Amino acid sequence: MDINNSLEKLGLTKNQSVVYISLLKLGSTNAQNIIKESGMHRSRVYDSLEKLQQLGLVSFVVKDFKKYFQASKPEKLLDYIYEKKEIVNQILPELEKIEGLKKEEINASIYKGNEGLKTIHSDMLKEGKEVYVLGAKGMIFTELPYFIPNFERERIKKKIKFTLIYDKQEVKKFEKDIVKRTMFEGRVLPKGFESNGVINIFGNKVAIVLWKEKYPSAFMIESKDVADAFRKWFNFMYKKLK
Repeated sequence: MDINNSLEKLGLTKNQSVVYISLLKLGSTNAQNIIKESGMHRSRVYDSLEKLQQLGLVSFVVKDFKKYFQASKPEKLLDYIYEKKEIVNQILPELEKIEGLKKEEINASIYKGNEGLKTIHSDMLKEGKEVYVLGAKGMIFTELPYFIPNFERERIKKKIKFTLIYDKQEVKKFEKDIVKRTMFEGRVLPKGFESNGVINIFGNKVAIVLWKEKYPSAFMIESKDVADAFRKWFNFMYKKLK
């Protein structure tokens, strides 16, 4: 089976496919090693890495002032392209063989664009734990109109409750009266505390999302201690709000 050709059918370019497979082979690594493994020009590798991050298929951490990239698990392909599940299921075994040796575990990832938000929300469903949101803006409903209805159905099915602290009263009213959201409760920040940031706390993960001109970027930390600390701060604020 030609895995590169199959990945291209899913929507990846030839260069993106080569870079993604190279990362599966290498694990957590820097750009120089990806260039060497892929045999591609430096600019093409960086362009592909940028796009793969937007698709939620690649993340990176900074160690010793250098970026180390890592491919997301092959099954992430299913999260952003549901209608092509059959192709993904065909190539998963081969991709997992390529993945080979166990990679160094990383506990922080950076995502860009709406596909990054989809990845974070898919992780919420996998965690299956109550979600706490600080600075809720309701933008997820307008920015991901096709993804969120499916997410909400799965969330209700798994009985995952949302507790939110909203930026504005109008956002809470929108979710309650227009979206008619269920299994959630929320309170509102005082006027003057609105921001471009949203913090999502679930399980052992904290996802900090920055909305800038409706183009989101996110930083996700996986750490029980960090998540527990954010939950404590959230609960303190929640109790103080009316």
